[in-house]
Amino acid sequence: MSDDKDNGFFARCPDDRAGGDRQSASSLFLELRKAYLDARRHKRSTVNQLKFERNLERELLSLERELRERSYELRPSVCFINELPIKREIIAADFRDRVVHHFLYNRIYPIFDKKFIYDSYSCRVGKGTLFGINRARRFLRSCGAAGGDVWVLRLDIRGYFMAINREILFKLIMDGLGKPELGDSEDIDLTDFMIRKTVFNDPLKNARFRSPPSAWYDLPKDKSLKNSAPNCGLPIGNLTSQLFANVYLNSLDHFVKRELKIKYYGRYVDDMLLVHGDKTVLSGAVSRIREFLSNKLDLTLHPHKIKLQPADRGFAFLGMYIYPNRVVAGRRISMNFRNCVFNPKFDYGCQSVRVQSYLGLLSRFG
Repeated sequence: MSDDKDNGFFARCPDDRAGGDRQSASSLFLELRKAYLDARRHKRSTVNQLKFERNLERELLSLERELRERSYELRPSVCFINELPIKREIIAADFRDRVVHHFLYNRIYPIFDKKFIYDSYSCRVGKGTLFGINRARRFLRSCGAAGGDVWVLRLDIRGYFMAINREILFKLIMDGLGKPELGDSEDIDLTDFMIRKTVFNDPLKNARFRSPPSAWYDLPKDKSLKNSAPNCGLPIGNLTSQLFANVYLNSLDHFVKRELKIKYYGRYVDDMLLVHGDKTVLSGAVSRIREFLSNKLDLTLHPHKIKLQPADRGFAFLGMYIYPNRVVAGRRISMNFRNCVFNPKFDYGCQSVRVQSYLGLLSRFG
């Protein structure tokens, strides 16, 4: 069954409703239907997805009723340690909740996408790592077009996802949405309900742990929700977390562009890149960004990931090493690619997808 085609159930949208009246599917049901189709992409073989699809009509109608009655509750997540491409804690939502995540994303992403700066790359339609790499190359060319030095500043936030303050996040989301853009009062109330449920959910509550406790031993403390401050942290692995991470730093993006007047600036999640012809401008920007993060967002720059250097030496960004005239694979990508190809337990079904992904990326840069 193709991921982008409706099955037989969707060809006959449910007409039988309470009292036996034949009515067209509600707009809420249609939103959930689209969210299901979005959520199942690349998940067709998972057990949770297959269970959901087996009782698809009942599941979607149940979600519709729970959302209307505001009785919807998230189910326990699955928590595990993923080793590649880097070691990190993943907290995966139940497939039913993934459908709701896509439902919420589809409602609010178009509103926020208009508010993001052009050079915010993560979790945005038509953008991503490749787009960010090519923008970084363009920054170097444009900044160096008039001659003279070109300097690069790279910044990173300490334990970003685990440090996000949920109270601050909720206010930023609601302020950014604006009631006129959310539709009628029923839409506003439902969207508010879903945002609260998602933002303030404790994903570790009743979570099922797939990895043994020893898997967390060498994971830095600021990389796990187990060690987050009260009411802080978002689970890595959820679509809503990716969108919310962009929303959280959107005010910083506008501060850098409008207040600091940094023309060549881009961000992927919390990896920030600033390019300028004057080293002192970038050096002075560090303290102002640090102050903004601390005062407005309760975040801290990673002290060991503040890198200010001449562009002609090359710099790492989004897994690649970028020079003014060429791009080469970074150490992590090179190592992971070799591990895929030369792994004695090569699983064609699983690892061939990763190999093709690496080949596709590397072929873009010769």
